[in-house]
Amino acid sequence: MSGKAAKQRRRQSRADVKAADRRKDRMTTIVAVLAFVAIVGGAIAYVSLKGGHGAASSSTSASVAPALPPAPTGGLPKQISANIAEQNQVIETPIHAKLASLRGVPIVVNQWASWCPNCKAEFPFFQRQSRRFERQVAFLGLDAQDQRAGAVSFLRTHPVVYPSVFDESAQQASSLGGGQGWPTTFFFDRTGKETFVHEGAYPTEELLEADVRRYALGA
Repeated sequence: MSGKAAKQRRRQSRADVKAADRRKDRMTTIVAVLAFVAIVGGAIAYVSLKGGHGAASSSTSASVAPALPPAPTGGLPKQISANIAEQNQVIETPIHAKLASLRGVPIVVNQWASWCPNCKAEFPFFQRQSRRFERQVAFLGLDAQDQRAGAVSFLRTHPVVYPSVFDESAQQASSLGGGQGWPTTFFFDRTGKETFVHEGAYPTEELLEADVRRYALGA
């Protein structure tokens, strides 16, 4: 009987060892799987984080105001040169004083406001046409019935190579025959005579260019 008991104990011992080996194998497999999951998860998180930073950078870049074109060098009438020196600024100089300082060259005045969707729609036309005619015509903005902070913010994203007179009450716009609708554009010949008032937004850039040639340059 003692011999049988000894054999049974040996068999049980071998069974216990095998069971322990199986448990060890299972634990090794589980640890390996968890490690793999952790590595994959970490890689995914890294790629996502990197992609998120890239998207944030792109968004920031998109919100940055486009750079102003370089100011022209030489060959400009002194009135236009002085006007360009105040480019993209909201200034306190009264409109009639500013017009007097520009006398001797044709002038285009664009009445606008930061809250005006039609002003925003036609603004790119004035950005480009002011560059096209920069050696012949002085452009000027008239920011009427607006808040200064709103105007400054608007110009950060819609820069132009000319200044805008601040006209909070729109009385200065009224003195030119405007101030009733936004936008409005005024044209003056080189003697300072007002030759035309265009009420409303320009639907096309070609129409603005035609009016510059006709009413400012007298072409």
